[in-house]
Amino acid sequence: MRHVNAIHLIHVSLAVVALPLVAGCGPSDTAAAARWSGTLDTLPSGMIAVHNPADPVWTDADGWRVEEELRIGTLEGTGPDVFGRILTIAVDPAGRMWVFESQAQELRVFDAAGEHVRTIGRQGGGPGEFAQAVRVEQGPNGHMWVMDPQNNRISVFDTAGNYVEAKPAAGGFIMIPWPGRFDDAGRYYAPIPRPGGEGFHIGMVRYDVSLSPIDTLDVPTDPIERASFDLTGNSGSFIRAAVPYQGSLTWHLSPAGTIWAMLTDDYRLFELSPEGDTLRTITRAFTPLPVTPEDREQARENLKWFTDQGGRIDLSKLPATKPAATSFFFDDEGNVWVERVTANDVENASYDVFDPIGRFLGTVDLPMPLLSNPQPIVRDGVLYGVTRDELDVPYVVRARIVKP
Repeated sequence: MRHVNAIHLIHVSLAVVALPLVAGCGPSDTAAAARWSGTLDTLPSGMIAVHNPADPVWTDADGWRVEEELRIGTLEGTGPDVFGRILTIAVDPAGRMWVFESQAQELRVFDAAGEHVRTIGRQGGGPGEFAQAVRVEQGPNGHMWVMDPQNNRISVFDTAGNYVEAKPAAGGFIMIPWPGRFDDAGRYYAPIPRPGGEGFHIGMVRYDVSLSPIDTLDVPTDPIERASFDLTGNSGSFIRAAVPYQGSLTWHLSPAGTIWAMLTDDYRLFELSPEGDTLRTITRAFTPLPVTPEDREQARENLKWFTDQGGRIDLSKLPATKPAATSFFFDDEGNVWVERVTANDVENASYDVFDPIGRFLGTVDLPMPLLSNPQPIVRDGVLYGVTRDELDVPYVVRARIVKP
């Protein structure tokens, strides 16, 4: 498969052709388009470049807000709502929440009212059991698919919780978070190791609806060599710790079957076709937050695991400013939610929302912190995710997105 370096394509300077701002927009987008002050250009190659100012489209009157309406979890007890680690969640059309409890290797189902409906599976290798499941999602046939690479299979259940079948899947290694998923056309994607070069690299195998492999997609890699703290032991062991507050490259498969990636320190999103061509870039102007003395002390504390093993750290390697963002996800309307890096005194999550064209709509401040793994889910105006309290206890949360 042909691979194109997406980062280089992003910086190519070519003559541009203006694309009408409201192309592809519905009537409800017209007012937003009129307020947007960014630029949207189409390069001769067909790539769309969207440049956003720091100011959003939304005004104070029409910005979205999020209101928590349900929380599942408890600190004490032995019931199904006591979680140790929630690795993956899914939501079916009836609003039931499928929560995989990783420590127990159980799939726990809760109805739309938050009541426990059933628990599926247990630790093991038998039919309907899990060794190390990493993702649950609804497949194109309406059944719930649980990827279990350690058992080299996908276990399939109907929405009543009945075990249906096991489908063979390439295993041999576990990635958390698991990057595989279905796309809107019912094709399935799963990672495999790729040889060559330094470090660990993966490709994404694309399967058709019968789970026959079609091809293997290359995934984007970080074009920047990031600083690290390294420790080599007398026995030849090697430990590496990333320097805190650096930017990074993060990527995800989209529901459309394309790959989206982001350079978090540059606030630059880009979309790649399965062939590796850059289809779209999205940038947004921003003012980075400084790395404060308190941040440096926190970094020292967070690296104690490294120094306790004999490693040395040099805090002068820390950058002067923080990256713009940490991660992103897609909602069911094609919007991209980018999780912002916030100031130290802000505990709750904050997301910049871009519409399917790439215009910066505005920022949504959540009433709670939200984990980026498992990825949040937005469906029919409802946000689902996992949060933790001050004692690090996980909870599943459901919140209503209010759109004036």
